[in-house]
Amino acid sequence: MMDLFDNVQERIRSFVEENSRLTATVIGLFVLLVVGGLFALVFGGGRIRKQNALPAENFIKREEFFPPRQASMTDDYYFSRVTGEKWSNEERDRWFTIPDESNLHKLGEANDAISDAILEAAP
Repeated sequence: MMDLFDNVQERIRSFVEENSRLTATVIGLFVLLVVGGLFALVFGGGRIRKQNALPAENFIKREEFFPPRQASMTDDYYFSRVTGEKWSNEERDRWFTIPDESNLHKLGEANDAISDAILEAAP
């Protein structure tokens, strides 16, 4: 491995010695491009043109707006409610209800419909 590295290093050294003018020109052009790029970034970055947006008073509503089809959470409740590790007795009495037979049957059918849709879409 060391011989390969030495061999490559020797070839590069001999190329630079034989083509010193070409090497100096390439290095000079590279440095010039880097300096020009930095100059453009420093002094040209602040002059990015803003898109011309129409003012709000020029807006004309042609059709009624409609909500998106996907379900979304509408209340901030989902993001801001801090829950404890256990429900208090008041919370349990307020929120928990024992499901009856018809609700369990409807839930089972809804879950079956979802799993059937997933399995039908699978290749």
